Amino acid sequence: MKRLLLSLALLAACALSAHAQLRLGLTAERSSYLLYEPVPLHLTLQNDAGFDLVFQDAGEHPWLSFLVTRADRSVVSADRHIPGRELKLPEGGSVSLDVDLTPLYAMRETGSYKVRAVVDVGGREYLSAPIEVTLSAGRRIWSETRTVDGSPRIFSLLRFAPTMQGTFLYLRAEEPAQNLVYSTARLGEIVDLGKPQTAFDAEGRLHVLFLTGNAVYRYVRAGQDGAPLSQKLYDSLPENPPRLQAAADGSVLVAGGRLQTEGTRRERLSEVQGRVKSAQPTFEPLSPSLTPSAPRGGPQSPLPDSAN
Repeated sequence: MKRLLLSLALLAACALSAHAQLRLGLTAERSSYLLYEPVPLHLTLQNDAGFDLVFQDAGEHPWLSFLVTRADRSVVSADRHIPGRELKLPEGGSVSLDVDLTPLYAMRETGSYKVRAVVDVGGREYLSAPIEVTLSAGRRIWSETRTVDGSPRIFSLLRFAPTMQGTFLYLRAEEPAQNLVYSTARLGEIVDLGKPQTAFDAEGRLHVLFLTGNAVYRYVRAGQDGAPLSQKLYDSLPENPPRLQAAADGSVLVAGGRLQTEGTRRERLSEVQGRVKSAQPTFEPLSPSLTPSAPRGGPQSPLPDSAN
C-alpha cells in the first residue's frame, strides 16, 4: 500500500510540471455507461517541451496507459496493454487519440471510477486530470440461453438511460461460467410501450424488433457473438404493425408494416425541434468569457442501414 501511495505521489508530482512540457487533455462522451459497453475516451497531447517528442513502448512497458481507481481508491488492474505504436510529436504540435477503455481494464463492477491517462516520455510519466465515469447494471427485460460451440451462451436485452434524453435498448452476449462477455451493443432508443420481439433463425442469429418512435419500429439482426449485423426501420400501418415471422426454411423475416426508405422516412422529433430552434433569433452573449464551449460527443448514432 505504501508503495502504491508513493507511486501515486510521484505521478502527481510529474503532473504538476506537465503543463510546461506536455499537456494532456482527457474527455469522455458522457459520464454514465452500461456495464461492459464500450467506454470511448478522447486523449489530446500538446507538446510544449520546445523540441520534438517521441513516444514509444519500452519493452513490456507501454508509453500510454491509464490509472483507473474505484470509489474506495483501489486500483483496477489492466487486462491487456494498449497495442504499441510509436508516435512522434513535433515541437508545438498536438495530436488526438481515441481509446476504448472497456477491453483494457477489469471494470467488472457497477459504481463510480476515476480515470487518468498516463503518458511515459523517456522514462518520465505525466498524468492527465481525472475524469469520472459511472457504470450501471441497467434493467434486464429479456434473456435466453443457447448452446453455441458446445457451451451455454446467454443473450440478454437490457434497458438503460445513459442521459436524461432517452432510454436505449442494449444486447449482451456472454458466458458467465467462463467469465466471458462477447459484446454489449447499443441497438437504439426504445419507447416504453410493450416488449421487444425476439427470434433466432436456423443459423443461430438473433432478430430483434422493437418500438423506437411514434409508430416506428427498429429491426436489428445480430450474430452469435451479439454484435449487430444490420438494422432497418419500419413504419407501423393501421391494423398491420411489423412483427417477426419464422419462414419454412428456418429464416426470420419482418411481416407487416412498411420498410422505411429515403422517400418514406418520417421526420424525427429532434429534427423538427432543430428546425424550430434554427428559425428562432439568436443573441450575442454579454461577455465572450462567459460563453460555454460546445460539449463533445453525445449519444451514439444508430447503426448504419444495411441489407440482410
